[in-house]
Amino acid sequence: MVNSAGRAYKQDSIQASNTRAANSAQVQRDEMHTRGELIHTAKEINKKMEHIGADINFSYNDDIGGLVVTVKDPSNGGKVIREIPSKEAIELTKKMHEVVGLIFDKEV
Repeated sequence: MVNSAGRAYKQDSIQASNTRAANSAQVQRDEMHTRGELIHTAKEINKKMEHIGADINFSYNDDIGGLVVTVKDPSNGGKVIREIPSKEAIELTKKMHEVVGLIFDKEV
């Protein structure tokens, strides 16, 4: 069989598959680049926070693919007084990613 352009459908299918694979690889490279930038940014901010004496920590979380801010109370032995996003929100995001992975039959 041929399509309206006179090419075989099989070739179109192969080209589409190759395009999807290339796009997927690009998305993975972009995610790794963004992850690296976020980790670097968190380290730089942490250095500045330490310099001014603030007990605020920035860290990268793989489950949400973003930064987590932890605020501690230095007068109370460094007890965590606030985490943004909260542990509950992080767990919810993680579960949502798992559900999406199950729906689309892939890991996110």
